[in-house]
Amino acid sequence: MENQAITEEKPKPKYYTEAHRIAQQKYREKNREGYNKSQRDLYTKLHQDEEWKKKFNERSSKNNLAYRQKKREEFIKENPDFVFRGRGRPRKNLNVEAQPLPLPTVHTE
Repeated sequence: MENQAITEEKPKPKYYTEAHRIAQQKYREKNREGYNKSQRDLYTKLHQDEEWKKKFNERSSKNNLAYRQKKREEFIKENPDFVFRGRGRPRKNLNVEAQPLPLPTVHTE
């Protein structure tokens, strides 16, 4: 049985050729409204699927983070002396125990 699995030919993967790509673009240009409608319907249908939506959001957040990092690196190359400062109110450090305040000293003379 193991030998049979090795000798079986795997199907060749299908690749889009240049001619196929051009034909696809021509079709989309001629039928722009229909193509756009079918894509909107497909996107709406996929957004109903919770699993697909979860994967979509994960990919989006990952790609958005990479894009922001790329833009930041480009900005740093253009402006090497720029210092990034924290935005907004500083966060409280909840891991530090509260230290009691010292009592004020009262001078009675």
